[in-house]
Amino acid sequence: MSQSIASAIVRAAELTARGEPRKAIELLQPALAADPLHGEAWCRLAAAYLDAGEPDPALAAAKRALVLNGDHAWAQRLTALALSELGRHTEAVVAARECVRRKPGDWRCQVVLAEILAATPQGLREAVEVAREATHLAPTEARAFQVLGDAALRARDWGMAERAYRTALRLDPGDDDVRANLATVRRMRGGAPIPPPSSEALHAAHVLVWPALSRLAAMLVAGGLLLLLAGMPTPTPLLGWFSGLLVVACLGVVGQLLLRARRVRRALFRLPRHRPKVAVVAILFTLSTVVLAGWTVALFLGATTMQPLTIAWLCALLGGAVVVLAGDR
Repeated sequence: MSQSIASAIVRAAELTARGEPRKAIELLQPALAADPLHGEAWCRLAAAYLDAGEPDPALAAAKRALVLNGDHAWAQRLTALALSELGRHTEAVVAARECVRRKPGDWRCQVVLAEILAATPQGLREAVEVAREATHLAPTEARAFQVLGDAALRARDWGMAERAYRTALRLDPGDDDVRANLATVRRMRGGAPIPPPSSEALHAAHVLVWPALSRLAAMLVAGGLLLLLAGMPTPTPLLGWFSGLLVVACLGVVGQLLLRARRVRRALFRLPRHRPKVAVVAILFTLSTVVLAGWTVALFLGATTMQPLTIAWLCALLGGAVVVLAGDR
């Protein structure tokens, strides 16, 4: 059983890192039902709940881990984060201080304490000092410098904030959140404009965008063709339900892309400026979807024309041709 829960922990960590905390939760729950005394598994479950935006069960799981054998500093850190998410700031500070007391040399404990202290004006000065200690403990961790920059930004220490964000970007060039915060600091200081997203961030965004565009091409071209055949010679309002489902499916693909591209979202929105083929395909598919949505509404209102559907399908066909011919180069 220990081997089974150990493999579940490793798999859950991989799922959480990929942005799928709900799957990690579903994996860990039955494993913990079979072995409820595994402290590390409770910590991993608490971390997954936090990533899923559910602080209440995260707090319960972290508290279970605190009374079991294992990494109590990790459990205390998760407890502090859950309490902070729940708005219980005073308790969160106590838990974060206890985490630091248990492992004063663990930079992650210092980072959590700095984040929680920085949530109130009274704790800003101490938050900066604690975050500086975290950077001394982990000079190669971008996260420590990001938290120092965040605390200094709230404290209006523009110089320290800019230095911290610059170091964080040097350690992790693909972090667009840090890049955006650095732009804010530079605007406050009246400095030069922020440079464009790094090539690494643009590449990461492109890797996510192109498969989504391929799925949209298949859906719009195949779905539009089926609608054209089904609507001849005269479409009926019943066909509007099928075209509406096609529009919703396309929006679902776009929504899934936005969720998966959280870390490179700024690069994602600026990608069309640097990748012309992406801009062309995105414009054609957007036009196709908008026309298709308008035609769907018109069908429900009693229209019997097929011209908008033809226009939508031709736009999708052109965009699909670009996708096929250009590939993912």
